Parts: sequence; C-alpha cells; structure tokens
Amino acid sequence: MLPADGLLGRAWKTGEPVWVADITKEPHIVWSERLRPTAERSTFCFPAFADGKVIGVLAFGSFAMREPDERLLQTARVIGTQVGQFLQRRQAVEVLRQSEERFRALTNLSSDWYWEQDGEMRFTRVESRRDDVGAAGEYLLGKRPWETGYEIDSAEGWTRHRRDLDARQAYRDVVMYRRMPDGSTRYISVSGEPVVDNAGQFHGYRGVTREITAQKLAEQRIQYLATHDGLTDLPNRFMFNQLLSLAIEAAKRYNRTFAVLFIDLDRFKIINDTLGHAAGDLLLKEMSLRLKECLRSSDVVARLGGDEFVVLLQAADEPQHVVAVARKLLSSIIKPLSIAGQECRVTGSIGICMYPGDGDDEETLMKNADIAMYLAKEEGKNNFQFYSGHMRAKSLERLVLETNLRQALERNEFSLHYQAKADLATETIVGVEALLRWQDPKLGPVSPAQFIPIAEETGLIVPIGRWVLRTACAQNVAWQRQGLAPVCMAVNLSARQFVDESLLDDIKAALAESGLAPNMLELEITEGMVMQNAE
Repeated sequence: MLPADGLLGRAWKTGEPVWVADITKEPHIVWSERLRPTAERSTFCFPAFADGKVIGVLAFGSFAMREPDERLLQTARVIGTQVGQFLQRRQAVEVLRQSEERFRALTNLSSDWYWEQDGEMRFTRVESRRDDVGAAGEYLLGKRPWETGYEIDSAEGWTRHRRDLDARQAYRDVVMYRRMPDGSTRYISVSGEPVVDNAGQFHGYRGVTREITAQKLAEQRIQYLATHDGLTDLPNRFMFNQLLSLAIEAAKRYNRTFAVLFIDLDRFKIINDTLGHAAGDLLLKEMSLRLKECLRSSDVVARLGGDEFVVLLQAADEPQHVVAVARKLLSSIIKPLSIAGQECRVTGSIGICMYPGDGDDEETLMKNADIAMYLAKEEGKNNFQFYSGHMRAKSLERLVLETNLRQALERNEFSLHYQAKADLATETIVGVEALLRWQDPKLGPVSPAQFIPIAEETGLIVPIGRWVLRTACAQNVAWQRQGLAPVCMAVNLSARQFVDESLLDDIKAALAESGLAPNMLELEITEGMVMQNAE
C-alpha cells in the first residue's frame, strides 16, 4: 500500500522491472536479510498496473544466478498489467458485494419492498423482509403495474400515471389500493425512478413500495371523527352544515322545499347529573338510534352537541308531512328506557323551520329553527312549534331586554313600589310588600312578567335581588324614623336567589346596614318553588 525502499520501492516509483542477477553483491538491498537464509541468488521485481497507475509490485526469487532476460521482462510487463486489471476487477466485485450486502441489510431493516421493472414495465425483481411480500412478489413478477389489480387513489387513476411512465418521469408516494379476498383494503405507497444507461437508453424502472394500510385507516378514522360525533356516530355540526348547504343548492335547482327540525331533550341534565355521565351517554346513543329509525334513508339526523339534535327532512312539500314526522319523533323520544337499573324517561322540544319560507341560507334556517325550539320549551316542552315571523321579533325584543337589563342596575333604573297589607278587622296597615319596577330610558316601563324571567335565566336576578333586599330594609327603617308605626316588610325571593349560597349573607348584610329588626322582614317564595322541592 505504501512504496517501500530498495528494489520494490524502485520498481514502484519508476514503473519499470528491476532485475538483480546476484543479490550477494547488493549488500544494501532490503530483502538481502530475508533472502540470504533461503540461499536464493537472484531476484526479479516488476510492477502491476491498473488504469495506468502502479498498484503493487510482484517479487520473484531464484536459487540460481540468472541474468536479465529481455523477453521475460516484456512478458512481465504484460503480466503486471493483467494482474492489475484482475485485482481491479476483484476489488470492484468486492465493492459490489459489500454494496449488495448493505442493500440487503437495509432491506431487511426496512418494511419497504425493493423492486425492478424491465423496459416493458414488467416486474423482474421484488425483495423485502416481509413474509407476505414473498407471495406478493411471485404474484407481481412478469406483470405490469396496471395488471396487478391495484388502483391509484386519485381522480385520474392510472391514466395520468401511465402518461408519466411513458414520459420516463420519476415519481414519489403514489398511493395505490387493492381489495383483498377477505373484503379488506390494502394500501401501498410507491416511488420509482427510470433506469437509463450512459448512452441514454431506457432499461426500465426501479423503486420502493411501502405498506401504508394502517396509516390510511388512521387517516380515514381521523377524517370520520372530523365530520361525525364520536359518541353517537351521527354527523356533527360541521358535516350537517355541509349537507344543509347541498340541500339548499338542490332545492333551488329543482324548486323543492324541505324542513329543518331542531330537537332539544328535556330533563336530560337531571338524568346526567343524577346517574352520571356514563348513563347520559347511553341515553344519547339510544336517542340517536330512535331518531334514525323515525326517518327515511334520504333524511339526515345530526348531533350538534350536548343534548341537541337536528334533522334535515328532505322533500317536505306539505306541512302536514312535517307534523307527522315531528309527532313520530316526540312519541319515540318519550318512550321509557332502562339505564343503570333505573327506568328513565325524557321528552323533546322541537323547533321547525321550512325552506325557503323561513330562510334561504344555512345560518338563517338553523337560527330560526333554534328560536322555534325555545318557544316549544316555553309552551311546556314535549311539543313542536313552527317558526313564524313574530317569533323573531320576540327573540330580538328579548335580546334587547337582556342587553339593557345588564346595565339597568348600574344606571339606577330600578325602583320599588310598596303595596300595603291591611287588616280588614281593624282597617289598619300591618305590612307592605316590595314590588320591583323597571323604567327603561328607551323602552319605558317594562313589565316584571317580561324582565323577571330573563333575569332568572341569565343569573342577573341574584344581584338585583340583593339590591331589592337592601333598598326595602332601608326604606322600612326610614319610615320608622319619620314617625310611622313599624310594619313588616315582605320581599319576594326568586328560585335562583333561594338556592344561591350567599343568600343568608345577603340578608344579614341588608339587616345590619339598615338597622332593621329581623322580625320586621318577611321572605316570600312562590308555590311553584315549593312544588319543585318540597323538602
């Protein structure tokens, strides 16, 4: 590997043979120490060439003294060249062998298949460590890719890919699939490149194939979960909006009508809170099955979230047909079911919106159906209501009231009126009842029947009730200081106030701030509150 000194070094450096007839006369020869014990008298060295370069030196020894032989020297030059070429080929074969070993090692470590095709695009080689590829390889050999039963997962399929192959283009990650005998689908990802020699002659393709069935199934599952409810397997809000948009386009094209039914389960929260979320999930699954059984295959039912469902009733030309379906849905929902050993029963409130009369876009249809559903709840639940224009006006009015109500307390727009309680026997006033009134600067006087339910629902009744308590107690003390006879002050408590944890602290604070004697304050609750929770 490294040029030595002496005869070998001289032959290496000069590229010419070196002949020594008598080594005993060459005391400085490096080999003399080695050759002397063997009784050799002559030595002959000649270089081996490869690609015009010296790659080594061959040395021969003789027991007899031999003078230089020109013919032998010429033969040695030829032999040196042949030996060099032979060694070069051996080295190339070894490099190729090592490369082949590395390739096979990588193939064994990889789940990919390696394959080769000839100029006619027929498979000539398929290798992989996978056991199932052995049979697959035998199946593929001799076939063109489009003859294997695999299809390409794209709109143009094989048409575009074969154009790329005819153009001798490389390709990456082309997804193919094949229906298997057991009914499953196998997916593979294929990458290939053309094989071209130095003269530009095409000899076929080579490449790798990767099994991606698990990946594709996972992608399909993710896609499914993106468009479906994970609990009930019904379409979710996103998917329903897409289906609703398609229904609108079809209805416009063919001049059809359809209905959107917004369904909310009544009393679901009670069951969910009492028996647990697992029981609530079972109830939702059962309700989804019942709703699907009530509909045609062309209709759509989706879960929007929580206990809210929505139905797209296709081709509903007559309101009577929608009424029949709504009644069928209510009858199915109210049927009892057993959960965790308990017989449970829920009802439904349904809001109905018709296309195109009640809306001609997704947002309007969904919003109006939701408004109608809330009216069904206000009407006692377990019923259905069609949307009408006055509902929207009422809904807008409610929204305005709620917005103004949130600011009324800060703006001091509330006042208390006091209704006297008289003893009919003595014709004397023995008490008063505080009545809440609201004077809106824009709307004028607003009836308690309008704003009290909104205050209850939004939770504003708690701070408003706290203000009523303090104001009423302070007014009672002020009357006494003016010299009027002490009378009992009655204050109404809403259901929301009655269950509020800070109620007792609010009462104590009102009495302490005003100085009113506790026996001069009455707290009133409604009969309905007692009926809901007698204890």
